[in-house]
Amino acid sequence: MLPNKICPRLFFALALLGAALPAPASAQTLKSGEVAVLASYYEIRGSDCLPLRAPRVTITQPPRLGKANIMQTRGQTTGSGRCAYKAVPISQVVYQADRPGDDVLAWEVKYQDKALGTRRYSATVGVTPAP
Repeated sequence: MLPNKICPRLFFALALLGAALPAPASAQTLKSGEVAVLASYYEIRGSDCLPLRAPRVTITQPPRLGKANIMQTRGQTTGSGRCAYKAVPISQVVYQADRPGDDVLAWEVKYQDKALGTRRYSATVGVTPAP
């Protein structure tokens, strides 16, 4: 279960209608102790809006100053297109800030759709001391 302090500041919803959107490296700032969802991924077959299993996400470069975990949950597709607001399984990259400094992590996402294949992403997180 995710802590109540989750701050979803950056949300990537990929693979809507069987197409992935490119996700640039992300950067954000957190205070020590905060938790943030850095990215969320789902996959849906566009021809009939069939939700597929959540893409497999793996941390390839763990953070040095915090912790990163992959969470499996359920959510909804974005509010546009033919498959809007469809319930889908989601994989999320969740980061917990521990020590101040600049932290970098990377992960890869493996989709069922062969055309999407495996995609690699990274994030830079600035962690400031808690008040």
